[in-house]
This record gives sequence, C-alpha cells and structure tokens, in this order.
Amino acid sequence: MDWWNHTKQKPFWIKLLNWEYWPTLAFYWPMFVYGPWLALRTGHSCFFTAANPGIKAGGLGLESKYATLQLLPAHLRPKSILLKQSQRPQAQELAVLLAENGLNFPLVSKPDIGFRGLLVQKNDTIEELLAYLEHYPLDIIIQEFLNYPEEVGVLYYRYQNEQKGHISSVTQKEFLYVEGDGQSSVRDLVAAKPRALLQTERLETTHAEVLDQVPQKGQKVNLGVIGNHSKGTLFLNANHLIDEELIRTFDQLADQIKGFNYGRFDLKCSSFEDLKKGQHFKIIELNGVCSEPTHIYDQRFMNYFSAVGVILKQWTIVQKIAKMNHQRAGAAFMPTGEMLRSLAWLRAYQRRIAEMG
Repeated sequence: MDWWNHTKQKPFWIKLLNWEYWPTLAFYWPMFVYGPWLALRTGHSCFFTAANPGIKAGGLGLESKYATLQLLPAHLRPKSILLKQSQRPQAQELAVLLAENGLNFPLVSKPDIGFRGLLVQKNDTIEELLAYLEHYPLDIIIQEFLNYPEEVGVLYYRYQNEQKGHISSVTQKEFLYVEGDGQSSVRDLVAAKPRALLQTERLETTHAEVLDQVPQKGQKVNLGVIGNHSKGTLFLNANHLIDEELIRTFDQLADQIKGFNYGRFDLKCSSFEDLKKGQHFKIIELNGVCSEPTHIYDQRFMNYFSAVGVILKQWTIVQKIAKMNHQRAGAAFMPTGEMLRSLAWLRAYQRRIAEMG
C-alpha cells in the first residue's frame, strides 16, 4: 500500500487517475460522430460558423483574440496592443509604445491566436518583455495585468428569437498555491501537492527565487497569476451563482456585441456581487464556439462521462443557434473548402506554438 501511495503521486499517475488532465481528444472523440450528425441536421458541414456571424468561423479558434476583444465595449476591455510578428521594437521604442497606450508593468503577453494558455506569460520588466518577444516570433498581444481578485469564466448564449439569454456555466478560477507548515521549503511543498508537482518544471523558471524559502505555518505562497488550467489553476464549479441578475447583466453586455450569440467571457472582477451588478470587471478574452463549459473540470461535481455529456449538450445549443441565425437572419456558413484550408493552417500553427512552449 505504501508503494502504491508513493507511485500514484508521480506525474504520470496523477494525470492518469485524474481525468481533468486527460488530453482534449479524450473529451471530444464523440464529436467525430455527433458533429456530422449536427451538420446533417443543419444542412452544412460548417454549421457552427453561423453561430457568431461577427467572429471569424464563429470563434472556432481561427480568430484573432485582439480583433474579438475590439467587439466589446471599450470600458470593459483591458488596455492592450497587438504587435505583429514583423514588429519587434527596440527597448526605447517599446517603452514609448507602451506609454502611449497607457500600459505599465506588470503586463501579460500572449499569442494573438492561442489555445489552452500556451505561451501566456506575466512580464514584470521591459527586459522580460523584450526576451519574450524575441523568443516567440508570433503576433503577440500585450495586455495590462488586472489586479482584480476574482477570475471567472461565464458561458453565455442566446437564440435568435429570444430577448433573454442563458448562462450554462460559471467557473471560478483558483490560482496555484502551496501552504506552509513552518518546516518544509516551498520546493518540498510543491512536491507534496499533486497539482503543484505537475508544474515543477515551469516553477523552476518562474518562481526559482522562492523555492528554497520556508514559509510559516498557514502562510500561502502564490505560484500562479495566469488563470489557465495548463498553469495549474483549479477550475471550480460556480453555477450556484447563476441567477436572474447575472443573466440580465450579460444580456445587456451581449446586446452591445455585434454578431455574437454564443461564447465564454473570461474576466476578472472585484467580487461576484459586483459582477452580478455589472460593476468593476474587465473581460480578458471572449471565446466563441470553441468555448468550453469549464465548470466540468471540477471533479467534485462531475465524472468523466457527465463532463462529455455537457460538451455534447453545448454543441447541440451551438447547432440550434447557428441554424436559427441562418434561417432567420441570413447568417452565412463558411465554405467547406475555406474551412479545410483554415484548419490545415491552424493545425500547423498549433504544432509550431506547442513546440515553442
């Protein structure tokens, strides 16, 4: 038994025994059958592209994150700039550019077309930012770091014939941390906490200065500021927060976003109470049809099969929205040939970005 207890703390077994870490294909393999069925019901292979006419391909992951952010009301967007791959300013030029756009350190940098938190980094100095830009020859968004204490994902949708929308998923994000016992170093605490252990390699780079410290008993040591599962963030089911007030707030927001009917708002807020009132929050990203109902990764409330079931239900909603948009509002489907070319490009891009990570 001791052997097994020791063995299951190894990264391989942590990932195998906790389905939240399983690869994307493990959750989406049913779509290879269900997706074509939804396409038949709609009458087009690229049915999903009509769900959000204002976002390229409906928001399948081919779209510019920066361009999608511009669809949002200005006061709800973080201060951001987009640096194209060909734009790599020197230190002085970059400092001027940041100042002109009201950007101060710390900043968050990420690829303009990205997925699952890959290459998202917090930069504390201009030297760190320059090194990041040098290392990643991609179109990069540089965004203000928001100090709001809560990070939340809200999945919202609305049908063409409705005045009122729906919220199907609310996820609270808990950043990675360890808690001191007064005797162990941060490095030892990381090794003893499975979620942190999986981040060891990253932490050796990002938090090297604290790993040998011995925190006091009960002292929390924060090891993450980026709300991505790939960075060790814990996704917590917060669907109990869904009520009429929250739906009304997002109805009012969605009314201001042209060509949007389905997607997840990743945002930071001062409190859940303020979010419900539509106050003191900013939206980090708006994702379209590729949005996951991320509350499913809270293993306290879901099992693997129920999580897959929620994903299939969400795609049923996408299909209904897209079909209604097409029939009632004339929303166009992306031509199949164009989609195939775009997916081939995306696959090559994803391989490239994964290698960089």
